[in-house]
Amino acid sequence: MDVYKKLQERLDTHPAGAPAAESFDKILRILFSPEEAEVAVNLNFTLQPVSKISQKTGIDVDTLAAMLEGMADRGVIFAKKKPGSENRYCLLPTIPGLFEFPFMRPEHTPHIKELGELWEEYHREGLGNSFAGSPTPMMRVVPVEETITMTSEVVPYEIVSDMISRAEYISLTNCACRVSRGACDKPLEVCFSFDDMARFLVERDRARFIDKEEALKILRYAAEEGLVHTINNSSDKLTVICNCCGCCCTLLRGITELNNPNSISTSGYVISYTPDECIGCHLCVERCPMAALEENEDKVQLYEERCIGCGLCAFTCPTESLILERRADIPEVVATGRELFNRVLKEKGKLEAFIRLNQE
Repeated sequence: MDVYKKLQERLDTHPAGAPAAESFDKILRILFSPEEAEVAVNLNFTLQPVSKISQKTGIDVDTLAAMLEGMADRGVIFAKKKPGSENRYCLLPTIPGLFEFPFMRPEHTPHIKELGELWEEYHREGLGNSFAGSPTPMMRVVPVEETITMTSEVVPYEIVSDMISRAEYISLTNCACRVSRGACDKPLEVCFSFDDMARFLVERDRARFIDKEEALKILRYAAEEGLVHTINNSSDKLTVICNCCGCCCTLLRGITELNNPNSISTSGYVISYTPDECIGCHLCVERCPMAALEENEDKVQLYEERCIGCGLCAFTCPTESLILERRADIPEVVATGRELFNRVLKEKGKLEAFIRLNQE
């Protein structure tokens, strides 16, 4: 079997998915040389020291370490450094990973335009629906914090500032969706990673560290610019905050273009509209990424079923004719990242294959 086919099948055991497609085969051939692909098919999604990978590949430790470091520097595998011990390496999933990381510093990535076109093709050919191929979404929308009325109903995992305060490390980098697709001129450097992933991205010159105060400022700036906050769909801790737009975001376009409601979970809120207070400025229509608000002969028309509860319209409504209210049916947020991971694996029928892969 072709080594790139083997690598695709290996990557497809992950909850994010990596279905076979001609576009993805081309992506893998750009990201990995044949020699690197041979190494990658000996990796799994569990961090392993160089010495163990050397035993599996038959490549001497020094040569192999140089190859693995080069791959990690390009953002096509994950690495973790630990003082006094061997560096460890593992595969990255398609999302977040192989798609995003090369675009975070586009000046470091040859073939950037070709990769953008191929990932766009792959989104339509299979990845978009594969990523969203289970009832439990892996990501969720959180509302702009200022649009939530702080009552006893509000829980900590809905308050992004609270979740940010618990992070040890925070990194900031370019939005891969907008770099790759380039469909708008919204700000680029607005996406966050946390803790181990943040350290990796900074070590590999894909991001920069920021403190919590700067993170909150950028979060507000993103809301002012009309970008939706999306985070991992677990309540224990943050791994990422994507601030993205309706025209470029892979997840939001999974709903609007692929008609897949499992692409992302809505927030626990939905917009409420009071026409008597509305002045018909239509700012909300411009800002809504889901076309849940449209102009009509009077003021605006609300399509509540399209609302994801991001709060972008309420954030800038000059009359408060738009406010967020609790949904009658609040989407579940999974307790931990591990539970989310395992649940999606079970729903996609991949749990046994994933376990076997990571026992190698």
